[in-house]
Amino acid sequence: MKKYIIILVGFITITATAQPTHFDIASYTVPKGWTAEIKDFAASYVKTNNITKSWCRVSIYKSVQSSGNALTDFNNEWNALIVKSNWGPATPPQPETETEDGWTSHSAAGTFTFEGKPAYSLLSTITGYGVELSVVVLMNSTEYMKDIEQLLHSLDLKKPAQPVVQNLPSQPVTQASVQNGFVVTNTPGNHGIITATTNFDDGWVAQPFADYVRVTKNQFTVLLHYGIEITDELRSSNQLEAVLFDRFILPRYNVSNIRKFDNGGPCYFCVHFFEADALEKSTGKRYHLGFRIITNNGISKCIEILSPSQAAFHQEFPTPEKVESLLNYNKFAVTVNDLAGDWDSSTGAYAQMYSTTTGQYAGMNASSSADAFTFNTNGTYSSNHKGAFGMVGSMKFYDQKYLGALTVSPWEIVMTKRFDGKTSTFWAQYEAVRGGRVLHLTDKEYSGSQFHLVRKN
Repeated sequence: MKKYIIILVGFITITATAQPTHFDIASYTVPKGWTAEIKDFAASYVKTNNITKSWCRVSIYKSVQSSGNALTDFNNEWNALIVKSNWGPATPPQPETETEDGWTSHSAAGTFTFEGKPAYSLLSTITGYGVELSVVVLMNSTEYMKDIEQLLHSLDLKKPAQPVVQNLPSQPVTQASVQNGFVVTNTPGNHGIITATTNFDDGWVAQPFADYVRVTKNQFTVLLHYGIEITDELRSSNQLEAVLFDRFILPRYNVSNIRKFDNGGPCYFCVHFFEADALEKSTGKRYHLGFRIITNNGISKCIEILSPSQAAFHQEFPTPEKVESLLNYNKFAVTVNDLAGDWDSSTGAYAQMYSTTTGQYAGMNASSSADAFTFNTNGTYSSNHKGAFGMVGSMKFYDQKYLGALTVSPWEIVMTKRFDGKTSTFWAQYEAVRGGRVLHLTDKEYSGSQFHLVRKN
């Protein structure tokens, strides 16, 4: 497949005669007069005109594993390569699509402002054989269009010897490093979620990555870091929030002017929140940084917010509660294909009982439950629910089995032949976690009936 990229301006194609250049799985011909900037993750080519003050940059990014869906790959890359750098609108334009020889390309153009003047961006994401590769073109003038056409029409991709296996929770994390005791990676991953981009009605867009869910809107980027178990070592520091700030933030930013939220004295439900001026080490970009730590049941979830200025941050997030609500954006739609398989969960609780009259021990009250579901792609399901409850020594037990029809839509699952033979409709969504996902089901009629399931296989 030669013509991967659709440029949205018409002109004459130029036939390349120079020797091809190779980067990763791509080979292409670079026109004369372009300066190469080669990094591990991308090969970029730059040309400027000192007289007209125009410039252009073409970047060919290293191939990564595909999500399994070409449009999802394009949406992911638009947010990662265009939106995060403010090179185009948060909502991607409807892309042009072309398929040839097992490869599918999605291409779209956007506009942005650079130094007070209009500039243009083009993204093309090419998916096939289990991988995807992206090309980004940035320019402030159309005078480079012939050179771009020459380079892009010379682009050829080498098919992998074996198709790359799609990202699954059982696969090891790649491109990772250990920083202060944490494995840190910027590798995208769909965690087994087919619809791995959620476009919310209020403009936020969420995507799962290996160590966090990235949520973007306009000039804001939020990283919802996956939960960290609070070990005795962390707890013994008596400054848990400061330790987490150092471990997540300091490896990636130079920070100054750090401010901590004032709780007004001793508190039980304290708000642990920092703000700082931050310089990103890898890019040299400056941000106003917000960092909120929320700890429940021995797990800390950290919210990292990058905004263009302190004023913009406080306008978007006027209260700590507004920051905490960002956790609700770790939410992804369900499909019948990524649902298929075995899921289960188990819970338990107990309470020691004492007489309010004598103060003597009156026994233990306990409850436990285990729920298992099997969802099939042929439109059927089965489930088994076991449990016990009551005073220890006289507990009551139950064991219920159901088998019926299954209907799956993006945010809803319908199961027939549930309790008393009735049909139950559940709100359904995935929550991305490190190495996998949690399936949350809430009965629409009886909201107290909920299941929080993890996949067994």
